[in-house]
Amino acid sequence: MYPQPVVMIMKGLSSASNLLFISQELALPDGGVAVTREVTLPLNTLDRQIFVVTDIQAYVGGGQFSQSSAIPNQDVDYSWSVSTQDLDNVLVPGATGDIGNPRVLAAGGSAQSIGATSGDVLRHSWSTATSTTGTPSDYLGIIATPDFFLRGQFNNAAGLGTATLYVRVVGYMATATADLYAALVTQELNQN
Repeated sequence: MYPQPVVMIMKGLSSASNLLFISQELALPDGGVAVTREVTLPLNTLDRQIFVVTDIQAYVGGGQFSQSSAIPNQDVDYSWSVSTQDLDNVLVPGATGDIGNPRVLAAGGSAQSIGATSGDVLRHSWSTATSTTGTPSDYLGIIATPDFFLRGQFNNAAGLGTATLYVRVVGYMATATADLYAALVTQELNQN
């Protein structure tokens, strides 16, 4: 289904695996408070392994989005991000981060306003060009440390429950030369 990764996107890397599909889900409580989950990758740091991200797909689902549960004059919104570092210390409690943040690999969200009747629905969705494509690229980003973070928030003014963030990260492990590995890890850990 997916082609084998193209080796090499840059000098200093050699492929160490076939494509890996990492799927995770994150429960998003109502109230607009952002929640975070750390996802550990099976990287061997002694062998200078990194993870080359080739695709990120994300979807937020839950019963609260069905038309039958739409309550007039209410707003529903959510946002999400996939990042190389925990953003808890960087962002305000309800924020999830966007692509302007150098730690963020992909981000997205949606806002839905329901008018006086459930037929009057205004929707606005956004996501980065690197997310929810379903088509792998040669390179979207590199995760140099053995973890990445999902962050999401959900706010439903009607109080109809929770939502769930579903994320699938596709990529492959690669081995970096010592100097490239040191540069990638330093960059990832020292981003402001």
